[in-house]
Amino acid sequence: MRALQVPGYGPDDRITLLTLPPPLPAPGEVRIRVQACGISYVDLLLARGAYQVRPPPPFVPGSEYSGIVDAIGEGTDTHLAPGDPVCGTRQGAWAEYICLPAARAQPLPSGIDPTLAAVASASAYTALYGLRERGALKAGDTLLVLGAAGAVGHAAVQIGRALGARVLALASSEAKRAAARDAGADAVIDGASDDWKEQVKRLAVPRGVDVVFDPVGGPATDAAFRTLGWGGRHLMVGFAGGEIGALKTNLAIVKGAALVGVDVRQFGEREPARAAALLRESVGWFTQGRVRPLVRQVLPVERFDEAATLAQERQGVGRVVITF
Repeated sequence: MRALQVPGYGPDDRITLLTLPPPLPAPGEVRIRVQACGISYVDLLLARGAYQVRPPPPFVPGSEYSGIVDAIGEGTDTHLAPGDPVCGTRQGAWAEYICLPAARAQPLPSGIDPTLAAVASASAYTALYGLRERGALKAGDTLLVLGAAGAVGHAAVQIGRALGARVLALASSEAKRAAARDAGADAVIDGASDDWKEQVKRLAVPRGVDVVFDPVGGPATDAAFRTLGWGGRHLMVGFAGGEIGALKTNLAIVKGAALVGVDVRQFGEREPARAAALLRESVGWFTQGRVRPLVRQVLPVERFDEAATLAQERQGVGRVVITF
């Protein structure tokens, strides 16, 4: 099978397309013939040894996939059958065949575009976990989404609106603001403007922002926290901006507000039953059309270097997907 592999973390190492033996499904597992995979910011960080988790090389990176059930491990209790379309998340997804526990493969209706399915579950899962489970977002709340045209931010705009919140979206270009507006944002703000914090405060009167969804980090974290009203929650999702922001902790006292960490990886490890149920729900949001990811470019795996370069372009709008 074809697979992308990280040979090591040295400066001369690169993600390489190799031919490897296909895996065999163990009892309790299914094997997936992968059709499409997303390329995320975290995937590339991990592949370069710059993420908080460093798998020992050599390893196959990637975390999002869609495909077809190819084989079922002996004695596996599952409703899946060979030929069923599925999607989900699984570390090591950038390979033509992957094996995983049957419960981790989420069934899809026939006819769904596999390139969309490949990038639907992870973003919706992260946004739903953050907004509802960690942020207690409810109807009537005001939600501020940073990086609103990024993969997770775009999902957060759609899910926030579906949960009944008033959604304010921050994005740094006209194309990104248009994407956030199309996703259902009630108001969009230019994140590159010097006074975006004041604009948000004016839009959030009289109560202030109830929930901040922050996958960006850096200086934006402090500015966004200052838009919170009494009892607000700032959800720290990631650092796509490349910097870990500093926050003056007295602000939490003044506002009676909370900084809340959103880590879906640890959630899955520590509470696997709840995580599995939430992942199923997130895929349901996609198949019902309530969350629709943006796909900018689809390239074959042989053009991975080009795909990775496109995925890192900050001005691009939409996900980059590779296909096998």
